[in-house]
Amino acid sequence: MNTFISFLIEHYYLSVPLFLVIILLISSNAKKGGKRISSQELVALSNEGKTFIVDLRSADDFNEGHITNSINIPFKDLDDRSHEIPSNEEKQIALICEMGSNSGNAGEQLMKLGFKDILILSGGISQWKMDNLPLV
Repeated sequence: MNTFISFLIEHYYLSVPLFLVIILLISSNAKKGGKRISSQELVALSNEGKTFIVDLRSADDFNEGHITNSINIPFKDLDDRSHEIPSNEEKQIALICEMGSNSGNAGEQLMKLGFKDILILSGGISQWKMDNLPLV
């Protein structure tokens, strides 16, 4: 570990650009596909009836437990089944996957299809479970 730090210091002209690229990649990926929201924010929006919740996990995972009033459109079927998502601008679309990683890609796909105001549950259904929120 000490030699690694020494290497970074001695070769700062290589290290600094590398760290900048890593930071830029992380920040651009974090914004990909929609606005990130917490479990609590999703609960509040859902209780107000302001969201249409789409669970992107497989049908088997969805059937094991899902968020109330969510519909299941597996990520791999999103292009073929996007017509099931209402395109009215009164409701936001909340995307949920297992860990939050597929939701960004799904959000990008939906934006290309003309959908707006897309939300992504940070941490996915895993975070929802860690927050001890109910599944049906």
